[in-house]
Order: sequence, then structure tokens, then C-alpha cells
Amino acid sequence: MVVMYLTFGNRFDIHIQAYFSMLSFYRQLSDGDHIVMVTTHPEFYKRLTFADVLSIDDAAIEEWEGKHHFLWRTKIKAIEMVAREYAGCDLLYVDCDTFLYGDLSKLRDGMLNGKGYMDADDGHPKYRKFKPMHMWEKIGGHTYAGITLGMQHHMWVAGVLGIPCANKQTVIQTALGLCDGMLDDEPEDIVVEQYALSVAMYEKVSLNSTQDFIGHYWANKDAWLKMINAFMIKSYMTNATLEEDIKEFQMLPLSEVPTYLRKRNTARRLKILIDKLFKPRDYTFIEKDKIIK
Repeated sequence: MVVMYLTFGNRFDIHIQAYFSMLSFYRQLSDGDHIVMVTTHPEFYKRLTFADVLSIDDAAIEEWEGKHHFLWRTKIKAIEMVAREYAGCDLLYVDCDTFLYGDLSKLRDGMLNGKGYMDADDGHPKYRKFKPMHMWEKIGGHTYAGITLGMQHHMWVAGVLGIPCANKQTVIQTALGLCDGMLDDEPEDIVVEQYALSVAMYEKVSLNSTQDFIGHYWANKDAWLKMINAFMIKSYMTNATLEEDIKEFQMLPLSEVPTYLRKRNTARRLKILIDKLFKPRDYTFIEKDKIIK
């Protein structure tokens, strides 16, 4: 099995989350398993002696975006690259804001038996508010990559994607065909990659959820980042070994922080308004010409 990630840009919070996630998988790897990081910043992963780091540049990202310059098409293209490099392996793509808490061997056995995996069924886009619904209004009933989109095609959360080896190429090429075809019709594009992967997986494999194995904290990121940052700072300040990091991970209260937290839009809008009305005042800066180089 290959467990793969994609990171680009220099936001440290993304790379810190990636390390935390990779560590959670590393402790359950078996012989023949690989952790693969596809990244524009390989220098952030020098510490990861247990991962294969595949370096890409901004030109590759631009090419992967395709003619519509759709950023998240790069996820499918990165998966395509890793599937080609590790041709004989089942492939598990995970977003950086995930971690393994369940038994990896059950996922491994499932894929060996032809099962496919995504995070969770998020329902049909026709009944999802805002972006998914607006996307469906443009593409519903249309045919892409030989597939006519219908009510059987739900949108799954794409933070996890487990593809059995025998189905990798057909899933990837179907997802690319769906993604590019939908983009030609100019729908709400922020969720197109997610829906393309969902439909391709539904059509080509027996699709199952990973919610009993992998935590995905996209909806409560601030709380998880607080814990992960503390974990990483302690690791750095104590010059911890990999084994010590694993022991520290095993003591974390993973069940005490919600992975999903629904925040009311009213609260968010009020915070934005308050921040605008009560801006900080009376700044004091160090004088630049007094700083000794």
C-alpha cells in the first residue's frame, strides 16, 4: 500500500499537519508499505527518513491545473503520478488534516479485496446548499467520460481516497474526464474535483467510508492545530527521536477534540463585524536603523 500526500506553498500549518498525519500512519506500516509526499517544498521534509519525498515545482502545478486553471485538478494529477511510480500498489490518498486512529490492516485488507474508500457520503449535491447545488444546476443530467450524472451519484468528502491497485488507472482517468468535462460547462468549480472523484469511485469500485479508521478535522481545524502545534514544538525543543514522537502521539487525547464542529454563520459574521469596528490602535515598532545585523 502507498499512503500519499500533496502539499504546495509555504504555509507552515499545512506542512505541520502533514507530518502529524504521516506519523499516525507510520506507526502501523507493514513491509512493502510506503508513505509518499508530493510537494513543492521538499526542504520541509528532511526530517522524514521514513517517507519518499517526490519534488515538483510551480510549473508542474500550473500544468496540472489544466486549461481551466483549476487548482484542485492537481490532486487528481498527483494521484496519477504516484499511481504510475508505484504501479503494483494499492493507493491511499489522504489530505494533510487527517490522522489514522483505527486499524490500518482492515483498510489494507479491504483494498486487497477490491474495496474502494472515501471519507464519508455527503449526500446528493442537488440537496446541498450553495456551491454543490449551484454546480448541480449546471451539470445535472449531462454526460461526461461516458457517465450520465444522476441521483445515484452522491458527493463524498474527498479528504481520503483509497483505490485498489487493479482499479487505479480506470478511476483516475475517469475522474480526469469527469473533472475536465464538467469544467467545460463552467459550473461552480470549487467542488468539481471532489464530485469527479466521487462519481468515478462510485462507478468503478465498491465504495466504502473510512470514518471508522481515519479522522478528518477539516471542520474544527483551529482546535486540532492548537494540539498539533504544541506537539510539534515539544518535539523540536526536546530534539525528539521518531520513536519518542510516536510515544507522544499515542498519549494524545484524540477522542477529546471534536473532528466536526458546526459553526453558525451568524457568529462568524459578527466576529468579522466586530473586528472591523474595533481595530487595534497605537502601534509601536522597533526602529529599523537600530537593529544590529
